[in-house]
Parts: sequence; C-alpha cells; structure tokens
Amino acid sequence: MAKKVTFTLSAEVVGEATSGLLLGEFNNWDYNDGIILIKQKDGALKATTLLETGKRYEYRYLLNDGRWVNDQNADHYVHISGFHVENCVINVAVDGTKVSATEKKVIAEKVPSAAKKVAVSKTKTPAEKIVTSKAVASEKAPVKVKATTKKTIK
Repeated sequence: MAKKVTFTLSAEVVGEATSGLLLGEFNNWDYNDGIILIKQKDGALKATTLLETGKRYEYRYLLNDGRWVNDQNADHYVHISGFHVENCVINVAVDGTKVSATEKKVIAEKVPSAAKKVAVSKTKTPAEKIVTSKAVASEKAPVKVKATTKKTIK
C-alpha cells in the first residue's frame, strides 16, 4: 500500500536556491526522474510523493545552486563509504503514524542493508548515482545547501 509523504526543506537551508529535486531509491537516484521541489511563499521547498508502506528509502536533496542537502529530520543516516557522504533514510510506517522502534527493526530485517548494497552494486551504488546526477546537475546549474527539513507523513 502506498502512502503520501511530504518532504519540506526550510527556507534557511534553501538559501538562494530557487528550486531543487528530491532524489533517492524511490526514483533510482535518476536526475531525470527526480521529484521537483516546489518553492513555498515562506521560501521553503516542498515535494509530496507516494511511497510504499513498510519500506525504508535512502534519499537526498539536490538544489539548483549545486548543493546536495540532507534532511536534518531524517529517521537516520547511512554512510556511503568511498564517497564521504551520508544518505538520509525514511522509514514509511504501515499505519500512517511515526515508525516505532519495533517497526524499524522489522523493516531492517525485511531489507537488510548488506543485501540492498549487493543488489544495487550490480549496476551503480547509490553514491555513484549521486555523483553521476551531480555531474549532470552541475552542467545545468550550480548547487549549494545548508539544511533543516521537515517531513510529514499523511
């Protein structure tokens, strides 16, 4: 079952950027399939998407000033060795409420990190996809970020 999830990047983090993309496992870190962040009246950037419940996803924000930004309200972070970056992680609860520690454990057991890394490494690792996306983005527009974000699960 899919659930609507809203990602919000605060105006303080957005800075001079006017737009951005939400990239992650839910869109295969593909710049061309990035979820567009919409500028709000208060200067924040916001995007809403449907994500499958009971799953965990890694993600980051790429702003049009060239910056990659992490969500300071992420459930946790995963270090991507060799690239010196951390991806944000969201656990999408089954019942629409915040994911409990028990649910996080169940989700982790269903999708072991090692198994995910092996499956992803057959093509590109998430970090390699980020680097590829960043190279494409930098050709179009520079990007910088400092972030504070909120996410709302409905």
